[in-house]
Amino acid sequence: MKQTTILLLLLALTFTGCQGLLLTGMMIIKGTDSPPTYDILLKGEKRVAVVPRAVVSNAFELQNAPREIARHLNSQLDEKVRNKKLKVVEQPKVEAWLDERNNNFETFVEVGKDRSIQADIVIGFDIVGFQVRDPQNPALIQGKCQVHVQAIEVATGKILASESLMIIDPPNMPLSGGPQVETQFRPQFSQVIAQQIGALFHHYDPHKLHRIDADNLEMHRLR
Repeated sequence: MKQTTILLLLLALTFTGCQGLLLTGMMIIKGTDSPPTYDILLKGEKRVAVVPRAVVSNAFELQNAPREIARHLNSQLDEKVRNKKLKVVEQPKVEAWLDERNNNFETFVEVGKDRSIQADIVIGFDIVGFQVRDPQNPALIQGKCQVHVQAIEVATGKILASESLMIIDPPNMPLSGGPQVETQFRPQFSQVIAQQIGALFHHYDPHKLHRIDADNLEMHRLR
């Protein structure tokens, strides 16, 4: 019924010459999503694992951020990738593998090849820098994360995607607040990071990202 109504509306707009309204109607049907930078997950049957890794030394500042980001990214890919043949490995399986090895591994391919994972593609990300407070003024909260993202074909070790992102949130000015504000802010920042990573691999609506002035994802790329 809904599709019939929309079709009749578009036909009416066509005959009345309302081209602007017709374009708006087409956008309603098609949507406003932007395509991903890499379409490697959109076609074919694939089993994908999300693997986090931290290469920063400020463990206290970092805390559980890598795994929180990975969990958000896992759910995001499972929900938004338009490929019914895509299978995202359950994140608890990846975390169990990491726990058994105390988070120590040489390559992302090593994780994907394990019998408990058996991934075709690993989306791995290295957190190179991370902070939620300004070191010059600890009373201010502003998330900053430098992350290097790779998608790797497990069978061949071929790098299918590689991007470095610098994510700042809030982007314009820091927040002021104590431990309670930071506790609320951390999971939100992890989700922002996951959204920016996920947008590399699935269609996204730039206006719905948790980035108030970052409609163009190119601004986060490190050249």
